[in-house]
Amino acid sequence: MGEMIVPVPGKKRGLKEFEQMINNKYSLIDDETGLTIGRCLDLKGLTGSCIEKIDGEDFHKITFVDFGYDEEFAAYCKHRKTYINNVYLTILNDEENPIGSYYFVLKESYAYDPFSDFDEVLQQLEFVGNLVEVAAEESLLVWDMRRTPLAKKNEWIGLSCEQRLAWLEAARLFSSTKPITEDQQQGHYYIDAAHVTDPASFFCALGEAVNGPGGYFGYSLDSLEDCLCGRFGAREPFVIHLFNVDDKMKAQDSFFYQIKEILTERNVTISCSSFDKTGSY
Repeated sequence: MGEMIVPVPGKKRGLKEFEQMINNKYSLIDDETGLTIGRCLDLKGLTGSCIEKIDGEDFHKITFVDFGYDEEFAAYCKHRKTYINNVYLTILNDEENPIGSYYFVLKESYAYDPFSDFDEVLQQLEFVGNLVEVAAEESLLVWDMRRTPLAKKNEWIGLSCEQRLAWLEAARLFSSTKPITEDQQQGHYYIDAAHVTDPASFFCALGEAVNGPGGYFGYSLDSLEDCLCGRFGAREPFVIHLFNVDDKMKAQDSFFYQIKEILTERNVTISCSSFDKTGSY
């Protein structure tokens, strides 16, 4: 067991003062027990921008702002000494339910015991370690968009290419928070090709065609093959209808040839039309 990390607590605030604030946006979940350690109003360092050098080696520093401990976790620690090693940095929606998370490995274990102070809210709490996956800068904007449930498709259309990639990142991580449901077979899924201008926009549209607003069904050719194995909402055979196909989309022949090749091998049919799905020009 390594030397314990000592987080920097900063100024403390009382629980009553904290409860009057806006909803928490992030939570910290222990990988070993599955317990929520606490929640906070803001989190810094998720994009890997905060680096701390220790003995010549670079580590990610994560700072929780206005962090309050969870009552269930506090009760758990009152009966035993608890070591924290690996955690999930979890994004919360407006109802404080998890919508995605990033895995974080602490440089050294941190311990709680029956004498730890869980009754105060820490203005700052810092941990040092390694993010297994660093969040894209643009994903912070996308996560804010997703804190309120998406009511309709195509919210990604006005985003830049980089932001669409972040949209796919968030869609992928969000899908892991949903319970596994039975895949639909013999489905028909419709994509408006007028909004498909590059590979990222294709996967944004495909995810929503299969799984509704903000849905996920791959973000690359390799991940598409993974999704076609099942547990992502649709299982072969099924049909993808591309409508409003124009010359701009046809110009991306190389990418769409690979897509068609993968789907055809997995008994998925692609139907292309220059008409919209109602049959009108």
